[in-house]
Amino acid sequence: DAICTAVRLRSDCGITALSGGVDSALVAALARRPCLVVGLDGSHDIRRANEVASLLQLPLHIRTVTSEEIAAVLPDVISHMYDPNPVDLAIGTTLYFVAQTARQLGYERILTGQGADEIFGGYDRYTKTPVNLLDELFARDFASLSRQGARDQSIARHLGAYLSMPYLDIRVVCAAQSIPPEKRVHGGIRKKPLREVASLYLPESYAYYEKKAMQYGSGIWKEIK
Repeated sequence: DAICTAVRLRSDCGITALSGGVDSALVAALARRPCLVVGLDGSHDIRRANEVASLLQLPLHIRTVTSEEIAAVLPDVISHMYDPNPVDLAIGTTLYFVAQTARQLGYERILTGQGADEIFGGYDRYTKTPVNLLDELFARDFASLSRQGARDQSIARHLGAYLSMPYLDIRVVCAAQSIPPEKRVHGGIRKKPLREVASLYLPESYAYYEKKAMQYGSGIWKEIK
């Protein structure tokens, strides 16, 4: 209910950033907005987003970026980071093209799946952390969201857009944090409660699909390296 409400309140306008993973796919399924994917030609995210958009019968705009375009925007991306590092740069560059393309298409609001990994336990390290230390890991990752948000919104704002993140709605955060950590990551399945919700709106193979972060799936991290 919290996730549905959070998406509904944000889906009267805008475009959904769709990478094809469960986080963005569930937002896309609930929001029913046009979608956007960014990546290098032939990248995993472009292929996967195409599949999800076709399944949901939603329009998808594909922004194919080149090595030259990535190199050209790096100085601009870096200038909007307080303390840039390679991972932040890869994430920021990916979001730069998402925001730039959204504005070119006439959208200011960009619905994203960000925050789901931190509140539901989406990173691989959650499956390798002893149960008695999961609470501490969740708390540390949740605390990192303010820094990530400042980075991402700064880049989007520079391009005349903003990110709208349903998973960081207070309703969703409270609902997620009421679930014991060992049930959020259970039986080797990360984000288990989120996947159970997603399976109500997507085929199980999509709800339980394991996918790398957008900076990897888009191919942008490899190009930056």
